[in-house]
Formats: sequence, structure tokens, C-alpha cells
Amino acid sequence: MTRPTPITAIPHQGRADGAPSGVDVVLYTTSVNSRIAIQTLASLRDFAEEQGWTVAYELYDLAPLHFPARLRTGWRTVAHLLATGEAAGLVAPAEREVATTPAEQTALRDWLLKLPAFAAYPHTRHHTMLPAVDEFAGTPELSGLTAPVDREWSRPYPMTRASLHRLRNEARMHLTLLRWPGDITTAVEVLSRLAHNAVVHAQPSDETPARMTLRLAVTEDEELLVEVQDPRPDIPVSTTALVGEKGGGLMYVRLLGATTSCFLSKDARTKTVRAVVPPGEASP
Repeated sequence: MTRPTPITAIPHQGRADGAPSGVDVVLYTTSVNSRIAIQTLASLRDFAEEQGWTVAYELYDLAPLHFPARLRTGWRTVAHLLATGEAAGLVAPAEREVATTPAEQTALRDWLLKLPAFAAYPHTRHHTMLPAVDEFAGTPELSGLTAPVDREWSRPYPMTRASLHRLRNEARMHLTLLRWPGDITTAVEVLSRLAHNAVVHAQPSDETPARMTLRLAVTEDEELLVEVQDPRPDIPVSTTALVGEKGGGLMYVRLLGATTSCFLSKDARTKTVRAVVPPGEASP
């Protein structure tokens, strides 16, 4: 797995008016998209200044949430600043940015109490979520769709070549049950290509058994969404592949008349490749 590339800690030049003496805070977030990370830091900065705190440092890591915090260079710098007293508080979008499991969260809280240092998580307080990453269309909802989803079916499958034959047969049956008016043979071929790509290119780095989730959804305009979700958000799909300029699988999907996009889940734990198939003519 590629190590995340952090922004080096640099003292922030501005100080919030009326901030209590000595209450310096460090802002931190992690994301696989630098643009989103920078936007998040700006939001955290506004929050900290509203509290009258001094923003002393701003850091982010380019890593998904499931990447252990102890392996992130940026977070290690944050931990050092808190441990040495250079910052008295941590401001992050949510606790899960640093600790994802209950055990990790308990350990983080205990560590902060012993320093002592405080932590504030404004996005948790307001029940907001970081946006899903879709560098090709902004958000998943804008990935070529013209109408809301009307009916759908999904199912997980082992990420093995043996699953490909089974999912083809089951997809054909469920496309019929979903009453999609397009060419089912074409849709099954699109799904098969996306699933094959996941099996070949998105296996876990530690070779543990994994599953991919398939989703077929029909919009109110009778467009078909064919989606394959895999557990490797750290393996991106290039723009040239998505537009059909390289890569046999996605190039063939485009030749079949589908438009493709790729986005991450909101917790950045999974990646989804989506193909939108127009209704066209029904299979004979």
C-alpha cells in the first residue's frame, strides 16, 4: 500500500481575536482527495476561530479512513505537537478520522486525558458527513443520471473468477424481474466487464478473501445503473480508462454504449465503478 503524503506542519500565522492565552489548537483531517482535505481544513479553521482558539497548525494526510493513524505521517506530527504541549487541543471533523474502532477511540480519549489535551469534532456535533469522492463528476448523484432510482437489486459476491459465471446468470434473472426495457444481453456484458476488473485489479493487498457488491438500479427514465463496489479505494481508476481511451474492460463498456464513473464511499473504505446504460432496444 502506498504511504500517505502529508502536508508538513507549518505554524499558522493568524491568531483568533480574543483567544485565551496558551490555547493553541492543531487542525487535522485525512482524505484521499487533496481538494476535499483543504476544504475541510477551511471549515475547521472557521469553527476554531468561532470558539476563540488560536489555530497554530493545520495538517492533513492523503489516506483513506481505514489506513491506521499510527502509519500516517501527518497524524504522527499532530500527536507530537499535542504530546509536547505545542498544541493544547485537536480539532478534527470526527473522531473516526483518527480512531475507527471502539477500542481505538477509547485509547485516544485516554491518551488525551493523560496529556492533558482536548479534542473537538464539529462535524460530529452537526451530524454532517464528508462528501463522497468522485473526481470525475463531483458527487455520485451527478454521474450522468437524469432521474432518481425507481427500483434496484444488490448482492455481495466473493471476489473470485468463479463468481463471474454465477453473477451473470443471476443478473440476467434480476434484470427481468426489475422490468428493465433495455437490451439485457448488453447489460449483463457490462456488468461482467466491471466485475472482472474488480476481481483482477482490486484484490486486498494482504490477499485475504474479499467480497465485491453488485448493484443494478433502474431510474425513473429507465436508465440502468450497473455498479461494482470493491474494497480497494487506494487503487484509483484513471480518467483515460473511464472515457474509454485505455484499458480493455472499460473501453469495451464504453463501446457498448455505457457511460462510466468512479467514486468512493463517504467513509472512504470502498470504491464503486458505475456504468449507466441507456434503455435502447429490448433483447429479442
